[in-house]
Amino acid sequence: MLEKEALRGLSRAAFGQAYRLEVMLAVADSADGLTTQTELARELGVSVSNVQGPVRSLIGCGLLTELPQGDSRSKFLMRNRSAAWEWAQELALHSRATFRADAGNRLALEV
Repeated sequence: MLEKEALRGLSRAAFGQAYRLEVMLAVADSADGLTTQTELARELGVSVSNVQGPVRSLIGCGLLTELPQGDSRSKFLMRNRSAAWEWAQELALHSRATFRADAGNRLALEV
């Protein structure tokens, strides 16, 4: 849980939104590059309203495309090619490394 908070803090610093980095990571990890807001929310363990803003931002900057709805009740989102997905993964790695270092320092101080 604390690692998620560190990730959300980094997301706030980078994007001004707590969940955008997590949404980007979930989209980047999607095998076929297709997802829905409901799937994203479920994967992140948050409500759909928490992913709506980040998804709108990612659509607005061209990283996601909304696909025509068709017969499905769900509106699918398609990941567009971009180095931004790799950058998001790099940010997450930095966040995790920082979190582990901080946690290790706290443990050393407690001993």
